Amino acid sequence: MINNKSSEDISNDKSFNEKNEEGVTKIKKEQPFQYYLCFDVEATCEKGGGFDYKNEIIEFPIILLEGNTFEIVEIFHSYVKPSVKPILSDFCKELTGISQTTIDVSPSFPEVLIKFQEFLHKYQLFYENTCAFITDGPWDIRDFVRKQCTISQIDRPSYFSIPWVDIRALFSKFYNCERTNIDGMLTRYGLEFIGHKHSGIDDVKNLAIIAKRMWEDGVIFNVNDDFPKWKENRKSKKRSRKCKKE
Repeated sequence: MINNKSSEDISNDKSFNEKNEEGVTKIKKEQPFQYYLCFDVEATCEKGGGFDYKNEIIEFPIILLEGNTFEIVEIFHSYVKPSVKPILSDFCKELTGISQTTIDVSPSFPEVLIKFQEFLHKYQLFYENTCAFITDGPWDIRDFVRKQCTISQIDRPSYFSIPWVDIRALFSKFYNCERTNIDGMLTRYGLEFIGHKHSGIDDVKNLAIIAKRMWEDGVIFNVNDDFPKWKENRKSKKRSRKCKKE
């Protein structure tokens, strides 16, 4: 179920070829990274499962963007077979649009990581060429990847242990607005979500559209989230709650 598409394969997809309707030529600033990886996983879930639910990744989609143009270089996409709860809940299937049949014939998470690391090596990402992940919020790397590595009993890969770009936070800061989801960000540009919401591959395609529009507006895609920041925030919240109780 591995699917690597080149930019040529999707050149006819209008959603990736939209131009700035304002017709204004804007100066593009140099980005801090040579490449960016739009990343948005889907995971097992049950209605009311909550944060402590042992989510397992069932879809692993990546869109590689060239840092100077924010054009799509290639897509890496794989579904993943969970090991703890291999049978998807009805809630999960309806939410993600992923069928049980698809999951049953998919590779395990460690197998997908091997293929993904071959993809990274192809473009010499994270060693010869600088690169950063772009996610919609902190959850994909901070929570889902972390949980999955624990479940799979593997060390978290080094490229998932370094700072990344939280596009939701970056969008809010640049446009001076409240944080919003993919739908909200698209709405600002007069666009609508293309595809099935909560489908990982459709989510990253829409993230790529948003990233390109932000780049056209002059946004600098610096990393703005990481694990130490998350841990420190948790400690601060605990101290705050303790002070309130006293």
